[in-house]
Amino acid sequence: MQPITSLFLVPNTSSSLELGNKTDHLALLKFKESITNDPYGIFKSWNSSTHFCKWHGITCSNSSSHSPMQQQRVIELNLSGCHLNGGSISPQLGNLSFLRSINLKNNGFHGDIPRELGRLSSLRILHFNNNSLSGEIPVNLTSCSKLIGLDLSWNNLIGKIPSQIGSLWSLKQFSFESNSLKGQIPPSIGNLSSLTDLWLIYNHLEGNIPKEIGRLKNLKNLSANNFSGELPSSLYNMSSLNQIDVLNNHFNGSLPPNMFHHPPNLKTFIAGMNHFSGTIPNSVTNGSFLLQVLEIGHNHFVGQVPIQLRIWSS
Repeated sequence: MQPITSLFLVPNTSSSLELGNKTDHLALLKFKESITNDPYGIFKSWNSSTHFCKWHGITCSNSSSHSPMQQQRVIELNLSGCHLNGGSISPQLGNLSFLRSINLKNNGFHGDIPRELGRLSSLRILHFNNNSLSGEIPVNLTSCSKLIGLDLSWNNLIGKIPSQIGSLWSLKQFSFESNSLKGQIPPSIGNLSSLTDLWLIYNHLEGNIPKEIGRLKNLKNLSANNFSGELPSSLYNMSSLNQIDVLNNHFNGSLPPNMFHHPPNLKTFIAGMNHFSGTIPNSVTNGSFLLQVLEIGHNHFVGQVPIQLRIWSS
C-alpha cells in the first residue's frame, strides 16, 4: 500500500454557490415582506416558480464576467418609480454582499435608512430620493467607500451630515436637498476630490461654507441655503464650476472684482436674497459670453449697474 504523500481539499463550489443564492433569495423575500402596497403589481414576478435573478428590478452577475463563486448574485436592485408603499426599507438588504446599485427613488418608503447598508462594500449607487424616509443619516454609510452617487434628497431626514463623509473618496454626486438636516457642512467634505455635484438646498444647515470646499477641483454645481458669512475666496478660483446657487442665504461682504474671470466656466450665478454689498463687479460683462443666468436681486449693492450688463440683460 502506497503511503499518502499529499492531500488536496477541493472546495465544494456548488455548495458555496447555493449558499450565496440562498442568502440573496432570503434577503429579497424579506424586502418584499415590508411592502404592503404594490399598485403596479411589480411583485407578481417575485414568486417561487421564477429564479430571483429574473424578478422585476433585479440584475444578477453573469458567468461571462465573474468566477463561479460570484455567479447568480444580485448586483442591482432598481424599483424606481414603482410607487411602492406601506413599509420601511428592510435591513436584510445589507446581506446582498455583491450589490453595486440600489435605486428606490420615487416610492413611499418611510422609517430609518438601515445602518446595515454600510456592509455593502461594493455599493456604487444609492438613490433613495423622493420617499418619506426619516431619522438621521447612518454613519455606517460612510463605510461604502466605492460610492459614486448618493442621493437622499426629498425625504424627512434630520440630524447632521456625518463628519466621516470625507471617507467617500470616489463620490461624484452628493445630494441631500429638501430634508431637515441641521448643523454645518463638515470640513472633511474637502476630501471628496472626485465630487462634481453638491446639492444641499432646502435644509436647516447653517454657519459658513468651509474653505476646504476650494479643494474640490472637479466641482461643477454647488447649491446651498441658510448659510452666513462670506463666500470662501477659494470658491472663485475653481475653474470647474458651472453653477453657484446660493439663493436666500445670509451671505455678506462684497464680490471680488475678478469674480467673473474666475471661475472662467461659470454659466449660472444665483445669489439673490442675501446681504452682499459693494459694487457689482465690472468683470460680469467680460464673462457674459459664458454667463447664462445671473440673479443678484435683493442685496445691498451700490453704484450703477455696468452698462454692458444692462444691454446684455435687455
